Amino acid sequence: MYELFILGQLMDHPMTGYQLRKALVTVVGQELTISFGALYPLLDKLAAAQELTLDFKETTNKRPQKVATITPTGQARFQQLVLAPVALNKQTQLTMQMKLNFLHLLTLTQQVTVVQDFLAFATGQVERLQQQHVKLAHNPHMLAADIRDALLVNELQLVRAQSQQAWVQQLLLRIQKKEAD
Repeated sequence: MYELFILGQLMDHPMTGYQLRKALVTVVGQELTISFGALYPLLDKLAAAQELTLDFKETTNKRPQKVATITPTGQARFQQLVLAPVALNKQTQLTMQMKLNFLHLLTLTQQVTVVQDFLAFATGQVERLQQQHVKLAHNPHMLAADIRDALLVNELQLVRAQSQQAWVQQLLLRIQKKEAD
């Protein structure tokens, strides 16, 4: 997931690790970002895989900056990652958001593919929450007060998921309209 983000960010221009982390915070929020202790080893790993190069750039202060630049191998890897289906796990939502961040790097047909995948995820999320609601409402192993509270949380999650689903549907329609023009 972070590999996708780094390569996607570098598709536009070279960046330092600090700039990459700052960009990630903008997309996913402060609580879900990557630490520098994990980011720099990942940059080294991507450089070892020849997906990017790392060069030092002189600065006005005494510390040179390490700048990452994507390679043709990295560009191909980015295309592979951004178009790959996303497995359903705790990182799915975050990965989908990252993919949306890079729609400008894709053809309209590729954009449709990515957004359709996101819509399938969002629709599945709504369905899972609706099923969970039914199970919660009829759970003989829970106290009535606990069921009421759990149903409130489920309702909040469902409203968020339905809103996301509607938003993704609208995005897909906009992209499909551009593709038809």
